Amino acid sequence: MADLVSDDIASCEMAYFRQGVALQYLGRHADALAAFASGLAQDPKSLQLLVGMVEAAMKSPMRDSLEPTYQQLQKMKLDKSPFVVVSVVGQELLTAGHHGASVVVLEAALKIGTCSLKLRGSVFSALSSAYWSLGNTEKSTGYMQQDLDVAKTLGDQTGECRAHGNLGSAFFSKGNYREALTNHRHQLVLAMKLKDRENERNPEE
Repeated sequence: MADLVSDDIASCEMAYFRQGVALQYLGRHADALAAFASGLAQDPKSLQLLVGMVEAAMKSPMRDSLEPTYQQLQKMKLDKSPFVVVSVVGQELLTAGHHGASVVVLEAALKIGTCSLKLRGSVFSALSSAYWSLGNTEKSTGYMQQDLDVAKTLGDQTGECRAHGNLGSAFFSKGNYREALTNHRHQLVLAMKLKDRENERNPEE
């Protein structure tokens, strides 16, 4: 039974790998990266899929923006971390306007998982932006709320301020003015606190 499971995982890995390579040759770079990420979500330990994804990213039009970030990951010895690599590629796809592919890749990163709450929060934030761009306000606000929860847990008031602002705008666009008002009030309170803290650090001469 164990051998059968192992064979299934190997064949699944190869299927995702071949799909990624085929899409890459067809010039569908964003879809290729989504295929590699989906495979890694199923088997995060697959070095073949991780290397394939990095190679595909470096052959894509995103190379110029992605390469410096990847070099930083190498220096920090994070270039073999499936979560970090997949989430970085997902955020690059989002920046490049490939919203559908970025959702697939970023959600694959969440399935792979990480112990770092801060890194997970950055993925929640990116997913909220991606779904917003796709017009899916329900999914977007869901990820905004998770982003806010992470910021609160970390005591990150800048992150809280940003998340409340995003939620306020989202609720306003949906006509939920009560929730919009509540979130914008929280945003203003936090913004004032942050401004006061900045003034304390840099008192006027």
